[in-house]
Amino acid sequence: MTYKNVVVYCGSHFGNDPAYAAFAGELGEALGKNHFRMIYGGGTVGLMGICADAAMAAGGEVTGIIPEVFIAKEQAHRGLTALIEVPDMTVRKQRMIEMGDAFIILPGGIGTLEELADTANQRHIYGDPFAQPPIIICNIEHIYDGLLAQIKTWEEAGFIEPSEWGNLHVAETMEEVMGILKMKTKQ
Repeated sequence: MTYKNVVVYCGSHFGNDPAYAAFAGELGEALGKNHFRMIYGGGTVGLMGICADAAMAAGGEVTGIIPEVFIAKEQAHRGLTALIEVPDMTVRKQRMIEMGDAFIILPGGIGTLEELADTANQRHIYGDPFAQPPIIICNIEHIYDGLLAQIKTWEEAGFIEPSEWGNLHVAETMEEVMGILKMKTKQ
C-alpha cells in the first residue's frame, strides 16, 4: 500500500520570501503529476491557492475543506475536484486528519501550527507512531528552525518521548518530500 491522500497545511498568506510561494507551486505540481490526491483548506488565497492551482494544472485531484466562516474570506476555491463546506474549524481539521494518508506542513502562521499539533496529537494516540502516516515539515528557508529546536527542547525536558515523533520528517527539498511520500507503508 502507498500513500494516496496527502493533506497540505499552509498559510492563507504568501509570506515575505518568494521561496515560500515557489515551493508551494512546486509541491502542488509534484502531487498532481505523481497522482496524489491533495486535501487542503479549500481557499484560493495565499500558499493554499498556489498549491491547489498547481496540483489541478498538473492533472491532479484536489479536495478542499472549508469552514462556512471562511468561504468569503479565503475565497472558496470553486474549481477543485471537490469542495466540502463544513460548519467550523474543528470539523475542518477533523475531516482533514481522517482523510489523510500523509501530511505536509508548508510555511504558515498560527493556524498551520495548530493543524500540525492537532494532527500529531490525534495520529499518535491512535496507535503505534511508527505505523502512523508521515508528517513532513517543509523547512523552507529555515522557517521552522525555531519550532524544531522547541520540539528538541521538549524531548530533552522529558515532555515528549522521541518515539512519539517517529513519523515526523523534516524536508528542505522537493526530492526529500517525494522520497518520503513514495515510501511503502507498513504491511
